[in-house]
Amino acid sequence: MCGTRSSAQTSKTSLCALLLSAAMSLVLAAPASAAADCIAGSKAAPAELITSCSAIIDQAANSSSDRAAALLVRADANARTSGGLTQALRDIDRAIAPDGKNAKAWRLRGDLLREAGGDLNRAAADLSKAIELDPQDAESYELRGVVYTSQRRLDRALADYDQAIKLKPGDAQAWSDRGVTYYLGGDNEKAIRDLSEALRLDPNRPRTYTNRGAAYKKLGQLDKSVADAAEAIRLDPKVPEYYDNRGLSLAAMGDYDKAIADYDQALRLAPKPNFFTNRGDSYQFKGEFGAALSDYESALKLDPNFAQTYNNRAVLYKKMGERRKALADYETALKLDPGNDNAANGRRTMIAEIAKFGDEPRRPLAANSGNGPSFDCATAKREVEKVICADPELGVLDRQIAETYERVLKSANRRSAGDLRRTQRDFLATRNSSFGRPGYDLRKVMQERLQRLNAMEG
Repeated sequence: MCGTRSSAQTSKTSLCALLLSAAMSLVLAAPASAAADCIAGSKAAPAELITSCSAIIDQAANSSSDRAAALLVRADANARTSGGLTQALRDIDRAIAPDGKNAKAWRLRGDLLREAGGDLNRAAADLSKAIELDPQDAESYELRGVVYTSQRRLDRALADYDQAIKLKPGDAQAWSDRGVTYYLGGDNEKAIRDLSEALRLDPNRPRTYTNRGAAYKKLGQLDKSVADAAEAIRLDPKVPEYYDNRGLSLAAMGDYDKAIADYDQALRLAPKPNFFTNRGDSYQFKGEFGAALSDYESALKLDPNFAQTYNNRAVLYKKMGERRKALADYETALKLDPGNDNAANGRRTMIAEIAKFGDEPRRPLAANSGNGPSFDCATAKREVEKVICADPELGVLDRQIAETYERVLKSANRRSAGDLRRTQRDFLATRNSSFGRPGYDLRKVMQERLQRLNAMEG
């Protein structure tokens, strides 16, 4: 259950740990003359299954029930090949056609339609038919519950999971999916209860851990949230959403450096826009505005319609005094997501500020003010300089560095003065070229430079 953490508030939650359907449990009895591989659950490659099942299907002497069973196994194999869904659905249609009473065929077709993400109403109808033909099939209830959850018909989903668990109490998948549905409905205590039961039944379920961690986060139990995400990562370290989820919880704890490290790993595995946005939020909270801006822009390159990124970048622009840009981003966020309350409130605030102060960036730290940076903010062109102008603490640091440098330079001999000028040029050049890169901490670098100059003066 992962999403993007807004720098104003948390948007969140796009469910990153998606519901997994229960594994199909078709048991087919192939005739003795048929290839032995044409059975459900075979570990043979899809291509091998397709060949062996086709031998049964194409043999007219085989019974209609055996051929229908082979059609379902071949359909499942086709569904696991690239571009094979259409052929899989054709096979299921052929299995259903003779009498329409094959509950397993209706169940498989409903599940494939669900996985395809197309007509969920048709998927629900097929699974309902399977339940009508076999009301004791727990898996059909479970799968229809997944469809209803995807449609946000949560009450109907819960009723189906209840029935699935009643028929098959040891089904960890049903407990896990019901827990996710409780989470989506805002009942995090029940979500944790069900997800914990799923883990008791099957402790090797990384998605269930990450989902329970999301529920713990909603309840403010951040230590438990981080622990669950860590367990999910241990069980399956190749899923980027698990790192993203842990990063969100670490950021909520204020541990932005560790959060950024997790987002880095998530991005190494998959460069997704929400990962960039989440990392940008942590950089923004750290005061590293250039790095935050870079991440937001990377997110929007991947998805120009990601409303939350516009909202969060607007918050950053507001901090930087870029009221016109902030307003434009809030308006874009609202256009893409009219129900975004954060963007609506931010837009109202920006309109009021622009009416009062104008839409030009505020320049409270002019060089001649005596307490701003050493340069004139009105002519600042570099992004790093604009950030220094927008942050009073950075502005004071810049002026202190400049003034201390001048004092040390005046008291230095010719050789020392030459070395000092070189180190100051290097400091500024590195600052200008490195600002905005991931991991570059402008505040820390400026503080370290001031400490070195103070040591020289002392």
